[in-house]
Amino acid sequence: MKYIIVILSLIFLSNTLKADTFNHNGVTLDYTVSGSGPALFMLHGGMVSRDDLSLQITVLSATHKIIALDSREQGRSSQSTEQISYELMASDVLALANHLGIQEFSLFGQSDGGITALHIAINHPERVKSLILLGTLYNHSAVSEEAKNYLRNYQWQPNMADEGFAGIFTEDWLKHHGSMDGFNDQLQEMITMWVSSPNFTDEDLHRITAKTLIINGDHEDVDLAHTLTMYEAIKNAQLFIVPGATHFLHQEKSELLNNVISRFLAEA
Repeated sequence: MKYIIVILSLIFLSNTLKADTFNHNGVTLDYTVSGSGPALFMLHGGMVSRDDLSLQITVLSATHKIIALDSREQGRSSQSTEQISYELMASDVLALANHLGIQEFSLFGQSDGGITALHIAINHPERVKSLILLGTLYNHSAVSEEAKNYLRNYQWQPNMADEGFAGIFTEDWLKHHGSMDGFNDQLQEMITMWVSSPNFTDEDLHRITAKTLIINGDHEDVDLAHTLTMYEAIKNAQLFIVPGATHFLHQEKSELLNNVISRFLAEA
């Protein structure tokens, strides 16, 4: 019976899922709206799409109106002549919220999506009811120079298949583009952003007024001290460190994560 209920729930959600596009600042953003209740924007990590958060979207749609967009130049959304930045992605989210007539909303962001959410919560605190940051850093100084140099010199080639760190992005790229054409160019643009931003300070974090939940795996690439500093700098923050989890805990431990997020949102 449990499995029948799950299947019926997935069918219901797929039938109520509304896909649409919105043009902003020279880019066509592809997004879906599902569920009903308080608005919650779901922001995915870099070089993937909203599909990466499907396990969270399905569960949270039961209690919230989920707006899940593919960030500019990623997934189903279109390319841009501008260098991608967290500022531009944050402006896209705000423009989409205005387009949908949503004044106040909650934000869930994983990795790059979390940094985008930080931009909004810091610069537009009146818009954000609650904030959930998963695998998020607030300043690129948390990334070692060794790691940055590796990224600066990284060049993906078709014969590399799924080798190296870029292998985690290839499946999503193929799904939405049909071939690997343009993959390395997009990756290089993302790397330019990754090695130079974000650049928030503790003082910036003090400006966040939303109730905040910071979630990290204990095997994150970034030093745990950076996460603790962010937690201490945000006035109304909670911290959840997940044992045995990495940067991809939203897939590794989805049931635990979904339960924690659902409880946080219910109490926010």
